[in-house]
Amino acid sequence: MRYPQRHRIGAAAGFSLVEALVAAAILLVIALGLIPLFARSIRDNQAGSDFTQATNGNKSRLEETEQLPFGSTTLDVPAGLSEGQVVESYSQGDRSKTADANEKWWPGTPTDKGTLLWTRTTLIHQYSMGALDKRAKDFALSPAERLPGGTDPIYVHLKEVEVTLDSDRKHDLFGGGRKVTFRLLKPY
Repeated sequence: MRYPQRHRIGAAAGFSLVEALVAAAILLVIALGLIPLFARSIRDNQAGSDFTQATNGNKSRLEETEQLPFGSTTLDVPAGLSEGQVVESYSQGDRSKTADANEKWWPGTPTDKGTLLWTRTTLIHQYSMGALDKRAKDFALSPAERLPGGTDPIYVHLKEVEVTLDSDRKHDLFGGGRKVTFRLLKPY
């Protein structure tokens, strides 16, 4: 009986050094092509997180306004003006610190609280019920129908609260320039 001859393990088996270097170079090119995608996804996730946090702040502002009594001073329109306005800014605080105390909403636009990410403007307009004309099926409120501040409260039946969120990063490629508006109509 004959046994099959075994092949010797020698120089012909395995990968050569050149083949290994070519494979490593191909993997390097693929990896270098993927790095910008990961960097972009990190920036997009951060911008999305910032935007979600800011819009939640807007929703919170509307919910707080909804809970206030109709005659609250927060919902007042100053005498002689057509609207009440409150401006607040969201500061990122110090980027090198985690949970920085300056990372929150501040009145106005402070310059000493770190990087400002968002500006929230709350406008209050007041109307009488006559602004809604049921016969003409006109249920839209126009600026011409607004009652000025100082109007006798007996004639003010509706208050429109408009909260606009605007990004302070106008020229930022990732997340800048977004603007969102929420509205609430508060009846007497």
